[in-house]
Amino acid sequence: MENWSRKPKSILGVWVCALAALGCAAVACLGQQYSFSTLTTGLGNLNVNCIAQDRTGYLWVGTENGLYRYDGREFRQFGAADGLHGHIIQSLFAGVDGTLLVGTTTGIYFERQDGRFGQIHAPAPVTDFSQRIGTVFTALAPGQVVTADRSGAYLLRHAAADDWVAQPMYLEGNAIWSVLAGSDGTLWYGCDADLCRMQNSKTTHLRAALNLPEGPWLHLRLARDGHIWMRSATHLGELIPAENRFQLHDLPGNSNGVPYAELTEDAKGRIVATQGPALGLWEDGHWHMVTAINGLTRYDISELFVDREGSLWIGVVGHGLMRWVGQDQWEAYTEANGLSDDIVWATARDRSGRLWIGTESGLDLLSPGNNTPKTWQAPGIQTARAASLAEGADGSVWMGSAAGSLVRIDPKTLSGKQWKVPEVFRVLSDGSDRVWVATDSGLYVVDTATGDHAPRLVEDAAIAHPHQRFTDLSLETRPNRPNRIWAASDGGIYRLDQSGWRHIDPGLSGVAPNQIAAAENGNLWASGAFPGVLRLKINGDRVVESEHVVRPNLLSERVVSLVVDHRGWLWVGQDAGLSVFDGHAWRSFTQDDGLIWNDTDSYALAEDRDGSMWIGTSGGLSHLMQPQPVPTGPPAAPVFSEISFGAEAIANESEIPWSASTLAIAVASLNFRDASHNRIRYRLLGEESAWVETTERSVRYPRLEPGAYRFQAVAVDATSGAVSAVKEISFVVTPLWWQSGPLRLALILGLALGVVLSWRWSVHLLVRQKRILEQAVHRRTEDLELEKSELMRAREQMRHFAEHDDLTGLWNHRIIIERLRQEVDRSRREGTTLSVILVDFDHFKNVNDTFGHPAGDLVLKEVGAIFRNAVRSYDWVGRYGGEEFLLILPGSNFAGARFRAEQLRTAVEAAYIHDGERAIPITASFGVASGFPANFEVLIHSADVALYRAKDNGRNCVIAIEIALTENAEDS
Repeated sequence: MENWSRKPKSILGVWVCALAALGCAAVACLGQQYSFSTLTTGLGNLNVNCIAQDRTGYLWVGTENGLYRYDGREFRQFGAADGLHGHIIQSLFAGVDGTLLVGTTTGIYFERQDGRFGQIHAPAPVTDFSQRIGTVFTALAPGQVVTADRSGAYLLRHAAADDWVAQPMYLEGNAIWSVLAGSDGTLWYGCDADLCRMQNSKTTHLRAALNLPEGPWLHLRLARDGHIWMRSATHLGELIPAENRFQLHDLPGNSNGVPYAELTEDAKGRIVATQGPALGLWEDGHWHMVTAINGLTRYDISELFVDREGSLWIGVVGHGLMRWVGQDQWEAYTEANGLSDDIVWATARDRSGRLWIGTESGLDLLSPGNNTPKTWQAPGIQTARAASLAEGADGSVWMGSAAGSLVRIDPKTLSGKQWKVPEVFRVLSDGSDRVWVATDSGLYVVDTATGDHAPRLVEDAAIAHPHQRFTDLSLETRPNRPNRIWAASDGGIYRLDQSGWRHIDPGLSGVAPNQIAAAENGNLWASGAFPGVLRLKINGDRVVESEHVVRPNLLSERVVSLVVDHRGWLWVGQDAGLSVFDGHAWRSFTQDDGLIWNDTDSYALAEDRDGSMWIGTSGGLSHLMQPQPVPTGPPAAPVFSEISFGAEAIANESEIPWSASTLAIAVASLNFRDASHNRIRYRLLGEESAWVETTERSVRYPRLEPGAYRFQAVAVDATSGAVSAVKEISFVVTPLWWQSGPLRLALILGLALGVVLSWRWSVHLLVRQKRILEQAVHRRTEDLELEKSELMRAREQMRHFAEHDDLTGLWNHRIIIERLRQEVDRSRREGTTLSVILVDFDHFKNVNDTFGHPAGDLVLKEVGAIFRNAVRSYDWVGRYGGEEFLLILPGSNFAGARFRAEQLRTAVEAAYIHDGERAIPITASFGVASGFPANFEVLIHSADVALYRAKDNGRNCVIAIEIALTENAEDS
């Protein structure tokens, strides 16, 4: 929110300064901040002259260039196309019968039943009406309105439906400035510079009798107490008819000669008057001024109006329309109002009535009867990041700082004393002589009955880790029973009662909250690193039940503060606003309701002694002065501000010819105060039966078929879920000639016959084509099957050549090593043993040299066949390289592998290999490795070492090495 008080400009700045300097000595100057919403979007002209509300609830705004209707979301302009030809709107009036009258500089218009405007013609010899700004309309009875025009006074009568006539009223005076009808039929009016009263057809001039200041009197207002408030360009006063007495109540300052002298009465019966860019509220015999310092505009106020909900609307010269949000409900304090910082962490009211405010920058103090906070300081005491405040039993104020300090402030001298502690989250007084402090490194307690007041760490058997982080404390007050203290920590929830500290078992909830708020009957509200809040039901020392609360009851899932007030209501601060649960229903508050800022701060909720609530935010301190129970009734039903089918407007139960146009419906919820909480739910029966919920206010249905339709809409309170009564409109879309039933039936039958004939001919062609295709497919299938079988054979041969040794037919080196890797992985995964045998022929070079290389190849093939036939089906045999072979024995232990190698050695030695007539003697050496290898390299290496030892031992033998988990064993 922009701080206008820091940016005075020319005349506007002079206004603010003048009101502050001249008025504060004579009136109550309010130092609080208030919330005002500004409406400009869609308002074609920002110079507002007048405001009124019609019987439906629409807000009408007259400007220097057009008339606008506001439905809570947007403005719609009315002009010549709607029958309204005057563009400078001077006055608006809603009669007793609900008719809206519009006064312009060129005529007077009334709203017709169809929503358009008709003109009230002036009686001869006057050609046109010309209205002023002021109280120029008043109702004598339903259908009878007196108006004060530049040409004189007239009685406007509702002669017939959509017909008003005007007849002159011959009131005394050359100029009639204002008119007001009293409850007893008396007509009061501003006549020249005097005030006149016409009673029983007799007119009395009152200026001399009542010692009235000189007029003209532009505004007259009948207050609910029967008094008449009257205002001229320079004076403002109160006329008491029963006492025939006048009291002058001029606004502060040397002169009231302001450009716009507006006057109204608010929902609480206070007179509200303008003074340039300021407002004055008459209360308890004094003017309470609201200025830009309080958040109001810096520009002149041209109009005031109070709607049926009690909201005060403010017309601002050149800056559109404003609404006082949360009037008499919300106030706030920011840096502009004297706070040391807009980031507010804590508040506490002491028994002397002083309000203590902890901010990011320090500690502030708001004394009783003073609306400007002052900074509290003491020598040597650091107050920055004042995170928590509490009042001790002796009246002292305790402040805990997130910067790591605890401060006690004496209630009489306001002097302070400081102790160093870890970062403070919460300070709590238990109502007796103890103050508890939840910190980042433990829970501390202060015995205020002692003299030193030094905090000491709480060490208790129930608290397993005394230096754990404690994040929150809550006091449970129980009628006729001792109070209990609840504490939230990283270790969970603790409770202090008469038996001492107890740790609370979280049960199935598993919750370890950061913030807690004790409710009645042992219930505990909690928030933390989970969305929303939890209601925990605790039985004994255990959480037995938990209830999760999230959207839509809350505005956000990010909860930053919790507090339960004396009524038992739960208040929940979030990063998107404030929510409250009164035990029956939920309600939320945002800036649209008067909260100063939506981002509330951690631990920043506090209840005042009068039951009001203080809410710290990152944009200032908000005060909800009169918390009310959540309304349980349904919201008001919505209205249809516009319904059109193409360019044609639709009325209820109307018939419209079909076209390809779009049905457009504008739905409005005329609850301006709670507009942000309302949603619209709608459906179009005849097109859809399910309800559709939306925040939009415009509904469109393209290209409806002929038929009967009923559009229904309801307003839904987004927080409580309450639903309004149904608002509906019915209409019929009639078919065109070519959309008639008989013609459609004939067209359908002809089309069906054509489809059947076309289908039969198509079937004939398809059957013929199918036979041809089947023959072609059969021939092609045979060709493809042949090609496929040849490709499969070729692929199988290529795979075989890629994986097998050409000479022996065994697995080649690449494949046997790949299989070994896989088996090692499986051995490690399943914890089973793995064995390998590495075989090398003895003196194989002599075989090649003696018998020739063909004979050597024969030996390799024959021995390879011996190996392949001797192993199990799941063993692996491959040619490792040259005259070396590798056998993989999965699951085989050390003894089994060595036995198998000995069998193979004997088989090789006994093999009968002939090259023609020559016998070829052959032997081989075997290296065995068995156990639990870490990888295949270890296994190969161990087998290779065993093989070399076999060579060294004279060849034609088996050497085995066992690989264990922790050590290697060797056997031969």
